[in-house]
Amino acid sequence: MKMAEYTLMNKNRPVVSFRYDRDIHAVVKIVDVHDLRYAPVALADSKGIVTRRALNDWWRRRAIPASRHQIQQLLDSLNLNSTLELVEENFGLSLSDRYWINDSKNPLKWEDVNFFDNDFTDDLGMLTLGQESSGNPNLMSPNSTLGGDLNKKWKIVNGKRILVKGGTGSTRQEVLNEVVATALYNRLLSRNDYVPYFLFEEKGRIYSACENMLGQDEELVTAYDVLSTRKKPNSMSDYDFLVDTYKSLGLKNIEEGLAKMFTCDYILANQDRHWRNFGVIRNVETLEFTRLAPIFDNGTSLWCHAYNILAEDSYIAKPFGPKGMAPDKQLSLFRNYSWFDRDKLVGFPLEAKEILSHGNDGIQARLDVIESRIERNIGSVQRHIEKLAVGQKEPLHVKRDKVLQIPRMNDSVSRTERER
Repeated sequence: MKMAEYTLMNKNRPVVSFRYDRDIHAVVKIVDVHDLRYAPVALADSKGIVTRRALNDWWRRRAIPASRHQIQQLLDSLNLNSTLELVEENFGLSLSDRYWINDSKNPLKWEDVNFFDNDFTDDLGMLTLGQESSGNPNLMSPNSTLGGDLNKKWKIVNGKRILVKGGTGSTRQEVLNEVVATALYNRLLSRNDYVPYFLFEEKGRIYSACENMLGQDEELVTAYDVLSTRKKPNSMSDYDFLVDTYKSLGLKNIEEGLAKMFTCDYILANQDRHWRNFGVIRNVETLEFTRLAPIFDNGTSLWCHAYNILAEDSYIAKPFGPKGMAPDKQLSLFRNYSWFDRDKLVGFPLEAKEILSHGNDGIQARLDVIESRIERNIGSVQRHIEKLAVGQKEPLHVKRDKVLQIPRMNDSVSRTERER
């Protein structure tokens, strides 16, 4: 049994000290509680108590998920049994917040170890992006705590922390979808509403990339963690509970911000807006929740995993409802549309098709279908807004395409990947 004494830190503030077994990669005992005000949101229970189970759950979520594309290949290349070993090597440091674990016997300072201010190599990042790396990679990297299923990495480019993401299948459409989403946001939204993505070329391949969304002393708190701090009344819908919870944090313009994100998701047919890829921003010094997080993570859109695109028009929208809901029904939840100007979307379906055609020859028929569906979805949003103006609340009903054979885009995507 290889034991260690660690303290969970928020920058230089100690939060919780604990005993950790490096053989089983788990917290075995809470030793001391210092200042839970600076703890990760939802770490403590409703009584203000941090349990060993809660700390272990938080720690496991810190690691690269087992569902990550090519995860076993990554572990084999590093001769590791668990991605938690990577988190142990980099003190649990991330570029999404300011938490880390400090060795009580050999304490360090935040200023000396954090990746916001200190450089890191591309060794591990090359592996987490599915590239070749050196035989003895430096594991002190924020890529040890980078979540999500797609291959990705943090990379320093001209002094900036850039998130580089890959895609799946033969065409890796998720990469291009991020750029399509940015084109949509450029037309409709304010610059602070979203994270802009761009194409990034490295080693002969194209990836999507974006700068870190966080400013000085900020952390991203997911909607999942925010909602975990409260119990939802049985009489309250998921949407109303989300809005009510955000209001309790002192946030402003909540319903308009949510309408922007989910309406754009509707236009793009985003199938994966789950509770962990949107949220709010908190200042870790003042502990103030300052704003909704800018919109990010739009890759699983535009039927990118559809084996036969016309046969797979329908999907279940997330995250509201016990099992999601039809996209039209989810759209009907939103009523704040002073920001929406359909005239700004003239030409967008064609622009989206042109972006998706990048390096994808021979799939014109498929791209034509995507273009027409984007146009259809924009029209559905406009009709929804018009019904709101005259007091109608019924959900929209959109005629779907007939089943025809269209050339496949992601012909090498496995069934598991399509269902993920």
